[in-house]
Amino acid sequence: MELTDQARRLWSALRDDIPPALAPPDTYDEAEVAAMLRALGVALVEVIQPTQVVCDRLLKVAQRYTTHDVRVVVLPTILLIQIGTVGYEIDVTTRSTTQLNLAGRVDDIAKLATAGAITPADAVRELAAARAMPHRFPAAVTVLGYVITTLGFGMIINPTLGSVLGHGFLGLVVGLIALAPRLFPSLNAIVPTLAAAAVTILATWFVADAANIGVVRVIAPALVAVLPGLALTVAAMELADGQIIAGSSRLIYALVQLMLMIFGVALGVAVAGRVPPQPPDPPFGPWAFYAAILVVGVGLYIYLSAPRGSLVWLTLAVAVALLGQKFGELFVSSAHAGALGAALVLPFALVAARLKLAPPAMVMLVAAFWALVPGALSFESLSAAAAGGPAAFTALLSAGGAVISIALGTLVSWSVLNAIGSRRTHR
Repeated sequence: MELTDQARRLWSALRDDIPPALAPPDTYDEAEVAAMLRALGVALVEVIQPTQVVCDRLLKVAQRYTTHDVRVVVLPTILLIQIGTVGYEIDVTTRSTTQLNLAGRVDDIAKLATAGAITPADAVRELAAARAMPHRFPAAVTVLGYVITTLGFGMIINPTLGSVLGHGFLGLVVGLIALAPRLFPSLNAIVPTLAAAAVTILATWFVADAANIGVVRVIAPALVAVLPGLALTVAAMELADGQIIAGSSRLIYALVQLMLMIFGVALGVAVAGRVPPQPPDPPFGPWAFYAAILVVGVGLYIYLSAPRGSLVWLTLAVAVALLGQKFGELFVSSAHAGALGAALVLPFALVAARLKLAPPAMVMLVAAFWALVPGALSFESLSAAAAGGPAAFTALLSAGGAVISIALGTLVSWSVLNAIGSRRTHR
């Protein structure tokens, strides 16, 4: 009994405190509450949260501020709010970001609003400031972070000595191209094609022959920044949860991005030609996988502009995802092993986020989904399918299965955790 009491006191000391509500429901004007819900919903949509999660969080926040009926419609680019017959809000956004310090700040404000511990006016003001947050690191350091990330993914996908320098070089090229939309937003639409064409040409001329591997395996780690892996995973989650409009529209967007990249590869091959088959270099030992976890964690911390003090937690989330995926490969194919990694990282992130020193769960989850690289599998398989041959159809099925497996693992884990939480609340 004494040990149980000590454990409870230790958990109370470590967990994040929930602030009390400032006022009872119906204290604030309905129009103010609706404006807060609109600002919060748009911010959550912009950090690529599934629409059903955004809707659920907004309804929980609304319960703290009003007793009137609240209706919420969330789509990837549109948000509709109605409170009673007075408060109406509608907003449209075409912005999306994986900037983690921004996502973490939005999540902190959402937690305060869920507890009723912030006034609607203050929430709107704080959300506006959060959406205008700059990246934590200057452009040159951000590019360096992407080079480090590319090296980490290269050590996972193709752990050979000959490929390390090539991955770093191609990561530098894509990192510079990915910065272009910051200066010229109109270039955002052609970044996938431009990046894919550039790295394919450079890999064919300088890298693939030296690395003694196929071009697609050389360029896949470098293209993680423009792969729509996160969008594909979120779309699959939305479709599995019955969000047909949101899921299908996001899925079409992600597939178009993927097709633009494949066109870029085809364009690069047409310009530079094909690399003849080469004998592969000897791979690194088993240590490379575990070293890659640390490398990916550090790289994503810099490139995604993670909040201060989150490096250890972000790396732990990457480790849980990748180790779960690796363990799953003992029982199923590598294309489906991501389900276990996704299923394990979700409870880890939710539990860790309750500790005082840990970042919000969404910060860890975004990094973990990047680490699972569903987009890299899809891109590699679809590129093989586009080349034709007897293995094309199998490659296409493997690509789809990889994305769906990660989404399914996340959905199953989320459903189980929600069921447990609902049962405790009922009791």
